[in-house]
Amino acid sequence: MAEEPGDHPLARARAVRKLERSDLARELRENSTKFGTPLGTGRDGVLRWESGRTPDDPTQLVMAHLFGIDSNLIGSYPWPRWLEFDPLQQPDDYPWTGPGALGALRDAIGSGMKRRTFFIGSSMLTTTLLSWLTADPLEAAQFTSGRRLSEGAVTSIERCVRELRLTDDEDGGGTLIRDTTATLAAVVDLLSNRSHSLAHESRLYAAGADLVRIRAWAVFDVAGRCDDLTFKAALQAAHAAGDSALGAHILTFWSAAAYNCGRAADAEAMASAALAAVRGKAAPRVEALVLARRARARSHLEDSGCWSDLEAARDLLEAAERNPDDEPDWAYWFDASEYEGCLASTQLAMGHADQAEETFARQARAFSGTAVRTQAIYLVRMADAQLQQNHLEQACATANQAVDLTAGISSHRAVEPLKALGASMATHNSAPEVRELRERIAALV
Repeated sequence: MAEEPGDHPLARARAVRKLERSDLARELRENSTKFGTPLGTGRDGVLRWESGRTPDDPTQLVMAHLFGIDSNLIGSYPWPRWLEFDPLQQPDDYPWTGPGALGALRDAIGSGMKRRTFFIGSSMLTTTLLSWLTADPLEAAQFTSGRRLSEGAVTSIERCVRELRLTDDEDGGGTLIRDTTATLAAVVDLLSNRSHSLAHESRLYAAGADLVRIRAWAVFDVAGRCDDLTFKAALQAAHAAGDSALGAHILTFWSAAAYNCGRAADAEAMASAALAAVRGKAAPRVEALVLARRARARSHLEDSGCWSDLEAARDLLEAAERNPDDEPDWAYWFDASEYEGCLASTQLAMGHADQAEETFARQARAFSGTAVRTQAIYLVRMADAQLQQNHLEQACATANQAVDLTAGISSHRAVEPLKALGASMATHNSAPEVRELRERIAALV
């Protein structure tokens, strides 16, 4: 009887090659002689790897050779993540045209928590960023033969997208993967089956781009994964819309997901590409948010260039506050509170806990009450800054505020820092306020 393939990357690599576990074990044994390290792998060894065990380095090297995967990826990505680069499992690489963007949007309808995450290697990422910067968006023009699209239909789609953005702000990503599906399907149907003007087409691609960006961010928010393929689909749709500012916005969210997943260099490259597209061309608030995101990526690289990025972002934001006209509606979230939170997070990452605590306090005073998840995260970071200075009582009080906010939303991104903070307080468990806080965190998880 054939074995039922599991969801482990190794099981998928076997399935696409129609290999049973015993077949893979035999192939590994036979190929290992070429590397001078004979293996005695059996079927049970393969089963253990698919159940959570990690094969040793020589075995992984033979496996990479057997699957046709660049062995250098073993050093760059941990097991089993490098298996995501299996050449037999790569998704379609859609061209940077309207039909290509439409194909990427169709694929995104089926993406979500159950679909595996795709990771783009550094060379492919460079190609993606260059394509976005240089491909001709006029090639995106596409007319179809169906009934003419009305202004009301496009406006209705845009209103749904705005509502989903606000849902992300207030409730986290828990419901958004499901809720974006119907609206995105409607966008794809209108682009595929209705005739439309270039202006309406551009607005529909822009709406689709933001919907896919929301979905990719929701996957990161709920599961802690940076889904490169979904972010790339959003970028292609923004390119088809001819909207470089929207593309830069998408890249800032992709960058944030990347540096939070240990890919700071990729994140810095994304933010730099975004900046190249908007510097001196977009509304000041848009350029400010791109600079702030690059500063965060640079802080993860311990690059002091983060400070000049933040100074420039502050000046641009002040200009935007004086004259907010002609800004895209999606740029609303980067306000004074968000800037202070970004500055404080950078100060904390760069080892200035005392400055970070003071800046987080300013950020909390500026909080408007809508971006609940972001505020919960900033409160946890403020508590961390207080704990680093041995301000235990203040840290517990601040963290309890974060627990209060996190209890009402669905966000892995808000819960995980609380878990880490609770673990770091374990040595102070004799203090009653610490015990109470850690119990609240455990109940929340």
